[in-house]
Amino acid sequence: MPVIILNGASSSGKSSIAKQLQALLPEYYLHLGIDTFIAMMPEKSNQLTVADQKADGFYFRTVQQDGDALQRIDSGSYGKQINQAYHESVQQLAHNGLNVIVDDIMNGKVEQDIWQRVLSNIETLFVGIHCETSTLVQRERQRQDRVPGSAREQAGRVHLGVEYDLEISTTTSSPQQCAKLIAQFLKQQSQHKA
Repeated sequence: MPVIILNGASSSGKSSIAKQLQALLPEYYLHLGIDTFIAMMPEKSNQLTVADQKADGFYFRTVQQDGDALQRIDSGSYGKQINQAYHESVQQLAHNGLNVIVDDIMNGKVEQDIWQRVLSNIETLFVGIHCETSTLVQRERQRQDRVPGSAREQAGRVHLGVEYDLEISTTTSSPQQCAKLIAQFLKQQSQHKA
């Protein structure tokens, strides 16, 4: 499977699962996510520590959800360019014969449609990474490198309308257990094709 897309809210465990998959799967896989691109961007292009301060790159804006003020990631013109380059980079890597694990926070079905268009000729596995909201909030608080309220805002939105090949929960399962489930699924898929 050239591309595995792990979709879930911030703090759901996607990066940890990706690292476990890299160790577990017999083939080599690159691990790539939007955070990889954000880390390459000039700091001045983003505003990821304070809400409601627009930026050319990525920034958080306050949204109301169930009577609470939560933080939703948004993008300026430079951020939109970066996001497009991110999708196309995964496509290019796969076209060059490299396997990729994508660690993503999709904007629901809208973004899955983008991935499906960009990766239309590439075998892709969509994995939904679910986690109870209370656990996400606790993890977000422990990490201290996230804007409070962003994981909770993302919890439902990232999965809206998305069709998955496999769905797993990280609420009580470790990254290693989740990676094993994905590896088993991939093995079963390859046996069905043989």
